[in-house]
Amino acid sequence: MQAGFVEGEFYLNDILVVRTGLRTEHSSYLGQWNIAPRTSLALKTGNRSQVSLAYGVFYQNPDDRYLIQSHSLGYEKAIHYLLNYQYLSNERTFRIEAYYKNYSQLTKYDFNGITTDYSVINYTGLNNGGSGFARGLDIFWRDKKSIPDGDYWISYSYLDTKRDFRDYPIQATPPFAAKHTLNVVYKEYISVLKSQIGATYSFSSGRTYYNPNNPVFLGDKTTDYNDLSLNISYLTRLLNQFTILYISVNNLPGFTNIYGYNYSANGQFRDAITPTSRRNFLVGLFVNIGDNTFNH
Repeated sequence: MQAGFVEGEFYLNDILVVRTGLRTEHSSYLGQWNIAPRTSLALKTGNRSQVSLAYGVFYQNPDDRYLIQSHSLGYEKAIHYLLNYQYLSNERTFRIEAYYKNYSQLTKYDFNGITTDYSVINYTGLNNGGSGFARGLDIFWRDKKSIPDGDYWISYSYLDTKRDFRDYPIQATPPFAAKHTLNVVYKEYISVLKSQIGATYSFSSGRTYYNPNNPVFLGDKTTDYNDLSLNISYLTRLLNQFTILYISVNNLPGFTNIYGYNYSANGQFRDAITPTSRRNFLVGLFVNIGDNTFNH
């Protein structure tokens, strides 16, 4: 693989900046070159805020499991369009970004009518005829000012995506894409206890899965995913060395999360794909060896 790029940043005035560049790559295995232009424009809207636009072309090699069976495949391609607003201060951060991504030249292979998993050994008809799109919205807020010794952040993502790749017979939403994703994280240091406590709540809407009894390909969805995790870090000394005792538990309420289903060959029976356990506990002791100058 050989690659090179050139990039420049131009200050048009005190509030407007343009960054533009050109990248190129050559893969001896694929026997192809690519050229990927990328550019962004940032407009300062205040002392701590800005709006930016971005455009870029991105390439990647097909997965190795496809390349070892075919030398006729080329690069997979994506074109990105982004609109971003962000506000940054010492204690607070807000960011919102809308995007659209167009996928082309995705790897496809022949559809055999039965899709139980993606661990296919022999691929037939490998080609770059796949396509798809993704459009969405990401929102992020972090606040270390409002709560004394507290720090929290909230992130939310909306994703609408469909792809016609792999052995898909039609354009469909892949199982790895959730339409709604939410994360809420809180941390606080309690000086009198020499401890930091933390909590994380995660949510994502149901994801598609293959049901051989449904004529609509990937037309079924799992239930929503929920997780509430807690952790505590206690700062102390062990043999005069800085030490952290860390305790955490995942999925404290014991939510039943289902990632998909495995169906029998005749489609009459199925087993839910679930975590190996409802909850996970972790107890760790981290000792800093060789430096006893820490003063807590």
